[in-house]
Amino acid sequence: MIQRMHTLITYQYSVLSRILTVLPVMVAAVIACPLTTAAQQQNGQPFQFLFSGYHKIHFETADRQRFGSEYPATFLRWELQPTVGVYGVPLSMNLLYTTEDNDPGGNAGRFQFGLSLSTDQLENAIRGRIQREMNTSMQQLMDQDPTTAIASEVSEIEGRMDELADLQANLDVSTGRLDQLQNLGLLSPAERFAMRFPVLGIGASYPQYSKYVMQGITVSGVHIEYSPGKAYLGTNIGNVRSPGGSGSPLPGFSRFGAFENERRVYAGRLGYGRPFGRHFHLMGVFVDESRMEETLNGFPDDEFPEAKNFITGLKFRFGALSENLDVQGELAGSFLTRDTDAPELDDPELGNIPLISSLIDPNISSSADAAGLVEATLRFPSSGTRLRSGIQYVGPGYINLAVPSLRNDLRELMGGVEQSFYRRQMTLSANVRSERNNLNDLKNYTRTSTRYDLQLSLNFRDLPWLRLQYIPVIQKNKASDPVVAAAGEYTYNTTVINAISGYSVPVGSVVSTTTINLSSQKSTTDLQSADASAFTFGLNQNVGFGRAGVNAGYQRFSFTRLDDTLVRHDLILGGSLRVLGMWMHEAGLRNSSGVDQVRVTGLWYSSSVPIRYLGTLEVMIENTQFNNPALTDGKFAQTRFTTILTRSW
Repeated sequence: MIQRMHTLITYQYSVLSRILTVLPVMVAAVIACPLTTAAQQQNGQPFQFLFSGYHKIHFETADRQRFGSEYPATFLRWELQPTVGVYGVPLSMNLLYTTEDNDPGGNAGRFQFGLSLSTDQLENAIRGRIQREMNTSMQQLMDQDPTTAIASEVSEIEGRMDELADLQANLDVSTGRLDQLQNLGLLSPAERFAMRFPVLGIGASYPQYSKYVMQGITVSGVHIEYSPGKAYLGTNIGNVRSPGGSGSPLPGFSRFGAFENERRVYAGRLGYGRPFGRHFHLMGVFVDESRMEETLNGFPDDEFPEAKNFITGLKFRFGALSENLDVQGELAGSFLTRDTDAPELDDPELGNIPLISSLIDPNISSSADAAGLVEATLRFPSSGTRLRSGIQYVGPGYINLAVPSLRNDLRELMGGVEQSFYRRQMTLSANVRSERNNLNDLKNYTRTSTRYDLQLSLNFRDLPWLRLQYIPVIQKNKASDPVVAAAGEYTYNTTVINAISGYSVPVGSVVSTTTINLSSQKSTTDLQSADASAFTFGLNQNVGFGRAGVNAGYQRFSFTRLDDTLVRHDLILGGSLRVLGMWMHEAGLRNSSGVDQVRVTGLWYSSSVPIRYLGTLEVMIENTQFNNPALTDGKFAQTRFTTILTRSW
């Protein structure tokens, strides 16, 4: 208990110290910004220091916790994203504090800090400069007198406009465009240096290396990406923690999703091109676990053995056939030691792999496996045809601590074709996907699944739009051992049919939009007791009157299994009104009910108005009545009040 209190006090002191460290910098920036820009205006110089940003304060309170929600009854969340522009280079800071979970082991209930180079804002600024230069050149061309204009000057202006138009359409800073931008006076030396760093951040980051190497985790540390021309270099170093507290796993629970130990990640990638364009990257990730001094759920330390994991891989994407063929994929290998304290191997040479052995300390708990993916898309622009194919393999022993939700023991094949007609007003597509598990035949059963997907899309002018979808799925469960085949073999057939259509009718300033959707699902098996069917009908109507609008929606859902049928009705009514051109009011009600089921009735009202110097204030109050006839105390009410204040500057 004393140790836990010490951990909490240390954590709170760390949070306070971070706030006190960052706050003076932000205040100084706010104060210095107008002084700096004013001085430059007096000197007639362009701005060298700009301050902008965004903040959001979200406060929510209720008389009880929201039904079916993990959020607390009362919480406060504060987000602040200031951006400082120095010599045209934007530096963004991300700050977050929330009281949703005050456990120091959680990802939410803590102060989060991040500082990064905002290259996206810089690219948008460059696009704006290009557009202004194009407008200037167009005006110069229009000012030329046809009778006295010099042909060479006209040709020079037209050539500059063509060059600017090409830059606007193909602004790719990973190519040789930086020289071109600087020669045209659209990029300063400081901005050129900054553009070589697509990502330069400190604090919480969300690296997305690839599907099998690293994704879906939050790394608190350093995130750097450097791309001088075609070359690319990226690295992530920091800590990863899974939510602790009352939701922590029990002893023996797989730590490859939620975990108690602290993890430190060392990741890097090197190659050609940036990740979202044409590229070829080599990647490596090392995950090292260290046992916490005290587990948050009170279990002894040794219930969660320390693990080490090294993942290596390559990822690529390239185009061919005049960029009509797009091929992308990856190949990865994972080397894992589940318990660093497990006994050593009888034969040390068995797990001796140069470099890798020194990282994961192989023993009897170690394993290794591979994963791979290749996808290809071929387009025929003249005919409006697109072909797709792909293959995916994830070995049964492929476990990656940097991809916590990865599904292994899987082999999947996919293919598809899409054809458009009548200038893409009609599109027809067909896809098939087949998968199999138990790749090493060690499980008692092997599951195979084949999914077909047929879609028709109609978007003819002045007619209702329509989407039709037909999805049959065949799943088979086959026993590896004939002795147990009779007990567990079955075939599961599912058929899904979806249809949705809508139409908008404008009559003067009134616009009426109607949407209808139908969905049917039927499942049959060799075991008739598992047969089931479901049907959904929905109708939605919206009418807009300029500053006001009303909407109504109805949905009927039915589910049948054996001789039992469940029917549920949902009704939503709402309206909106804008007053004084900027003050928005919205109100509505909803009702959800069914025979011998929970009945939910709710009313809500919200108001949103911009307030000078403060931002946009949104206030919402909601009252919900619950009535569960199956429970003696199943009738209760909940009132919730929400306030959100946002501002951009």
